[in-house]
Amino acid sequence: MHDTAGKFIVYSSPESQWANVPLLGLVEKGYAPDDYEIKDLSLSTAENFDPKYLKINPNGTIPSIVAPKLSQPLTDSTDILKFLDNSRPEGPPLVVDSCDRAVMQKLLDLVHSDKVHTNLILLQARNAEEMKAKQNSSFKDFINARQQKLEEHGAANPQHPFYGPKARDNGTIHKLYNSDIGPEHEEFFMHSDHAFSEFADGMNELEATLVLPYAAGDQVTLADLHIVPWLSHAMWGSGATAIDDFGPLERLIQVSVPDFKIGPKTKEWWANMNKRESFKKVFPKLH
Repeated sequence: MHDTAGKFIVYSSPESQWANVPLLGLVEKGYAPDDYEIKDLSLSTAENFDPKYLKINPNGTIPSIVAPKLSQPLTDSTDILKFLDNSRPEGPPLVVDSCDRAVMQKLLDLVHSDKVHTNLILLQARNAEEMKAKQNSSFKDFINARQQKLEEHGAANPQHPFYGPKARDNGTIHKLYNSDIGPEHEEFFMHSDHAFSEFADGMNELEATLVLPYAAGDQVTLADLHIVPWLSHAMWGSGATAIDDFGPLERLIQVSVPDFKIGPKTKEWWANMNKRESFKKVFPKLH
């Protein structure tokens, strides 16, 4: 699935929040378009579960990067950013001495934690009304396509360690999306409601941890380039369309945490990032 030409190849997807991390990094570091190649995979048709792609990324996640100078593909977004940072030292550094590295790492850990996973916003439901809306949305098609591909690839590759566990994992939510709402949904609803409370806690932790004007101080770091895609995806998933409209996300969380508000530091940080060329190029709209 990849070649050995001089360019490095970034496996990406317009549907993946983390795919935007290296895209932001490419702009921030000043890479020219002919330095690399972007290969997009469709999450909605589960191209990331293809056996050929699993040879590059055994987790079936996006992004990944392959390069002649790498002995093996990189499949972690932080590692990919560090590779981009080190491969073009003349560009502005993404790990800088003037910024608080402990804060940077804390923020990276936060946005990758289960407590603020955006699948909560996209796929989960707290009551029958929300569940019916999900069952009538494109997210049902997404879940069904994943299950179909996992079962097809699993049948064709029965010894592959990926497909069985992944099909069982996806199968749980697949069943909820494809069955009448009943008692088996109640635990899902309670878990989702609790998860929204944890998401609110995560947003409050973000607010308390940010060191303005950027996430960890006076320069953009690895943390900023992860928080932007995560927060954009959460805002988009909640129904926002305007870049600076936090209202839908606030209201969605307030169903579980009535007094929740997105804090002023978070909004100021977001406004600061909005002004950067990388943000304008990668996020002309929320996604």
